[in-house]
Amino acid sequence: MFKKISWFTSRIICVLIEAITKPLIKKDENFWLFGLNPAPYKKDLFIHNSKYLFLYLNSQKHIKTAWLCEDKKMLKTFRENGIKNVYSRKSLKGIYSILKAKYWFCDYNANQVTRFNSSKSNSIVINFWHGAGGLKKVVYDAQKGPLNFSGDCLQNKIYRLLRGKNDYFVVNSDYERLCRESAFKVDNTQIPILGSPRLDALYHDVPFADLFMKKDAEQIKVFKNNNKKIILYVPTFRDTGKDVSDWLKSKRLQSILQDNNTILVCKLHPIDVNSLDFELPETIYKMDNEADIYPVLKYSDGLITDYSSIYFDYLLLDKPIIYHIPDIKEYTEQCRGFYRDYETLTAGVYTKTEDELLAAIQDVVNGVDNYKEQRKKLRDEMFVYQDGNNCKRNFEFVKGLES
Repeated sequence: MFKKISWFTSRIICVLIEAITKPLIKKDENFWLFGLNPAPYKKDLFIHNSKYLFLYLNSQKHIKTAWLCEDKKMLKTFRENGIKNVYSRKSLKGIYSILKAKYWFCDYNANQVTRFNSSKSNSIVINFWHGAGGLKKVVYDAQKGPLNFSGDCLQNKIYRLLRGKNDYFVVNSDYERLCRESAFKVDNTQIPILGSPRLDALYHDVPFADLFMKKDAEQIKVFKNNNKKIILYVPTFRDTGKDVSDWLKSKRLQSILQDNNTILVCKLHPIDVNSLDFELPETIYKMDNEADIYPVLKYSDGLITDYSSIYFDYLLLDKPIIYHIPDIKEYTEQCRGFYRDYETLTAGVYTKTEDELLAAIQDVVNGVDNYKEQRKKLRDEMFVYQDGNNCKRNFEFVKGLES
């Protein structure tokens, strides 16, 4: 309760400060602001779509950018790598950046970039959102779970009032546009189809994309250079906290991986309560939960997931996907709900038992792939652009807003 009161109080103070300074400081259209301090993680992160557009813009000399964070170690690492335009939110440069920047970019909401964002703000907020596609319902569409803000209780009404505005949502397809329009109650003219900036990392190397995850990136490249096959295991979190990763202890799994010169790379969701805190064999490598997986996706040979939206983006690599869904009935009943039937939004083999999952893994390492046509059909529905130029499109769109 104290945290909720503190959040509401800080938001009210920020809205008041913004209202006072609004007529005093003229916004600079060539000043673009970024940052990521999403509430679920309680710390600064350098991930998601904002990261990739920020890195792209660092090469555009006529655009001034700033990334805001409060983590002193992060600030030091940025500067050691020559990225100087990163400031503490609470510093004079940080506060000036918030008040001066015309465009604010976010992956959750702009309050997690600046702390200053209301419906009266004269900055333009461009939201990329962090979940791809449109599988799980979010915000005003969610009917269950902790991410449900659709109810009419006083707390939700105040939350919606103070949450701030979003001027544009960037999406990948007409289908995703419909989901955002419904979830955030915005007009479809505010939802341009430009492509998510992070998807550019699937097509080419992005300088500094491995910042804050160098250990994981280097290790996965070592596996690849040693001719190891790499299968990724990237499950989402459960609102119930349920652990569905016991199959990793299987002796048969170790045999399959060992016999086929394969490494299983595990990347859990940052807010998953499970941590794989048992001893892992050499055939299983665990990434940092908070690492950005996009710089290494292209090195993999297949993906195991469940209800994580990462599989939409993985379609662009045209590699096998295994959907391990032993709890789909329970998940469907207890989670916030799906926008469409799960079967119409997936393209790969379903597994519900350990035996089925191990057989599917064996197929992947043997090169068996029976879902290429399904993947193409879903990929073409979910991605208008499949060319690795999303950052450029987003840049040109925002520049066009000036006129």
